[in-house]
Amino acid sequence: MARSGEESRTALLDAAEELFAVHGIETASLRDISNAAGQKNNSAAQYHFVDREGLVAAVFTRRMDQINERRLRMIADIDARGLNRDVPALAAALMIPLIEYVTSHDGWYGRFLLRTQFDHYAKTVKNALPVSVPVLEVTRRLSDILSDLPPRVRRARIEQMMTHYIGVVADWEWARERGATRLSPAELVDDVLATGVGILLAPLRIELEIISTEISHKEQI
Repeated sequence: MARSGEESRTALLDAAEELFAVHGIETASLRDISNAAGQKNNSAAQYHFVDREGLVAAVFTRRMDQINERRLRMIADIDARGLNRDVPALAAALMIPLIEYVTSHDGWYGRFLLRTQFDHYAKTVKNALPVSVPVLEVTRRLSDILSDLPPRVRRARIEQMMTHYIGVVADWEWARERGATRLSPAELVDDVLATGVGILLAPLRIELEIISTEISHKEQI
């Protein structure tokens, strides 16, 4: 029996999510994705999504729409409780919805998101989408709170925090698939939130006495 258009579209999104996650955004071709989705027409991905940009946007949006429902409720609660300058609360609104989704759904979405962190093309595509607004709003608020840091350091901190938390979630998702030992979902939330907030609020620099001693020693030689 021939697949309906919606069934074909879903199969293509599933295949794209996996191939993008495994092989990279630029490496997985539209033809490869069409074949992996079991489409007789090698141009099926192009037919449904036009080009790579349309497909990346569709993969990103499909699950983020649902994740954002939770995130928007958390942001509204933050505003209602006057916590709009509370770093842990804002970090939780950023991280917890994704963790809850990935730990309760099968798929490759965490690993796909990690790929988009390191792919300039994919990051540009996703950041231009309306569905990215809640994430960008939270990171904007965090940046405002960290205004005591130099602008370049502030941007670097937020980027490190994003890459760290998405990377940990992606690794958890991969461990689940392999049947490897991993944190429980509750432990994952606690650990990712604590380490993410730690990145944001870490001191600007650490004075290492041992390095100073070694430098002084070399200067004396």
